[in-house]
Amino acid sequence: MRPAVSALCLPLAALLAASLAGCGGSGEPESARPSPSAPTARPTPPLLNGVRPGAEKKSQMDGTWTAGSGSRRVALFLYRGAAALNSPGFCTGTVDAKGRIKLSCANGSRERLDGRAALRSGKLVVTWTGGPEDVLHRRAG
Repeated sequence: MRPAVSALCLPLAALLAASLAGCGGSGEPESARPSPSAPTARPTPPLLNGVRPGAEKKSQMDGTWTAGSGSRRVALFLYRGAAALNSPGFCTGTVDAKGRIKLSCANGSRERLDGRAALRSGKLVVTWTGGPEDVLHRRAG
């Protein structure tokens, strides 16, 4: 009777060894695989002008700023290192912690590319290199 038991144990042992080796097909040990509940890392925004737009610390300058009306309207949006000028033209870029704004404009405008922003009495004053000075008011909302 003993030989029958041995003959049965060998295939059972092989089956058990195969199942313990892992059937995932990756060939890596279980501990090397990420767990399904592990948080996925967010991609780091690119560094532009020394700033990571959208990833910088919140600033008192963050918000929507406007001035003027009609063809003289200026709308500037600042948010955690990102900057966008929606009027005049459409320009996007960065703003650093010191208030330096660097923009690139879709229409090729060169009037508001580099500027320096400062808060003064609740207004945002932006002096553009080789261009105008804008005194902007924070838009509510």
